[in-house]
Amino acid sequence: MKRVWVVDDRIPVHVLHGSGPIPIRFEADVVRYLVEHVPAEQWEERPVLELCRALCGADFTATFFLSPEQMLRALDQGATPPHAVIFDWEYPGSTDETNRAALDRLLRGSFVYVQIYTHLGHDAVEPKVAHLRDLFRGRLLPTKGKAEVTPAQLREDILQAWRGTIAGDLADKVRSETFAAVERTLIDIGGVPKAVLAAMTQSTAENLLHLVLAKVRDEIGDAGFEALNAVFGGSQLAESTEDVRRLMSVWYYYFPVDDRVRRGDLIELGANGDLGFVVTPPCDLVSFPKKTGRRLTWLRAIRLDANGITALKTAGIKIDDIGGSIIAGHGTAGDTVILLPNVPLEPGRRDSVADYVVLCHGWDNQLYEAAPGGLLSYGTIAPFTRRCTLADPYASGVIAKIMSVISSPGTPDLPKGERARLKVAAAGPTTTAAAPPAAASASDATARSVGIGTPAVQPQVADDSPAAGQTSQAASDDVASIKSDPLKDEGTR
Repeated sequence: MKRVWVVDDRIPVHVLHGSGPIPIRFEADVVRYLVEHVPAEQWEERPVLELCRALCGADFTATFFLSPEQMLRALDQGATPPHAVIFDWEYPGSTDETNRAALDRLLRGSFVYVQIYTHLGHDAVEPKVAHLRDLFRGRLLPTKGKAEVTPAQLREDILQAWRGTIAGDLADKVRSETFAAVERTLIDIGGVPKAVLAAMTQSTAENLLHLVLAKVRDEIGDAGFEALNAVFGGSQLAESTEDVRRLMSVWYYYFPVDDRVRRGDLIELGANGDLGFVVTPPCDLVSFPKKTGRRLTWLRAIRLDANGITALKTAGIKIDDIGGSIIAGHGTAGDTVILLPNVPLEPGRRDSVADYVVLCHGWDNQLYEAAPGGLLSYGTIAPFTRRCTLADPYASGVIAKIMSVISSPGTPDLPKGERARLKVAAAGPTTTAAAPPAAASASDATARSVGIGTPAVQPQVADDSPAAGQTSQAASDDVASIKSDPLKDEGTR
């Protein structure tokens, strides 16, 4: 832990600025000057002086703010988030609500750890931030009195909180490589006139965003991925745990901050917990009334709990195996369902998750006569609300699977006996010793006739033919011809 921000209005910066405007932040050199030149009795709180003295040394890169608003402005202006924030609870004009709101914005928008310190003590503040602690899972450290917080102890507490996570130096590498990739992307795209970009993306911001994100992924490249390989340095877990499930939830689903309806949204259909998986194409949602006839289309998603499994069995759907991916055939259910594991149970939170299946034949839609022109929003389709959105590439894979199922031409199945024969054929040659000719079975003869299994006895090679293991010149020429033109004589091979 090195980068630390301190938010406290008891730092005597008025000595330097008098009645003039106050900067939004102060670097360590400025505060070090105050520590060295302002008498201790002019510091309103001695613990603040001692904290500043310790943080202005070479072991830390410290930045100081007089209010939460100044801290949030610095983040909005693009400041690199610190490793830890030491946050005083009381400010002129502040309330419990404004402090909670500031911490919520900080923790929601930056990968930081926060230490609240206050002369009020632990018991006075801790109940007021219990919701935040529950929401941000370990990144809000237990509240302490001001005299209890020392840099050495804070460093130890932060390192304990980081243990087993990607925080600290590893998070900095992720941030650095991603930021560099974004800048290289903007350099490339920034050289293209806006009119050309508008034509290429059909004047749709979402298309431009997809272009930028695809380019960022390419720009990260091998060097970036090498820097991130430490994430996977440990051994893989053999079993699923709550942490594994939460990571899968992070990987699969996200919570858009806007009110737009998207393809891939999981919408709440009612109190029974069923969801709808929105399949209306993005371009139709952009011009909803014109492209869709004011109808939003979704597939029903059933929760895999006792009630849901009973409902599936009643409908004749039995999931007795799980395929290798969410769009694979799942046992005798086949292509009837698509698995959505670890769906968050609340919008914006992953404290609890549950498994769902999308019914590939469970299509539904609703007419929204009052929908305005342009983008469809959730304000228009009340009482339906969005729980989360399935991220790509999963969303695209699910849509492709759904469309292949619903548009299948219905190819007839192979006869049972023919399936058994092809299964043997696909297994390839056996390694058992060949049976004597007199005991050869009919299946051996069949295998030899189609060129699989134990090969037939070959005639002796004449003395003037190539030695075993060699290839004649004619055969070599033929192979070379095939390699140079793989489609040549395709009909005869």
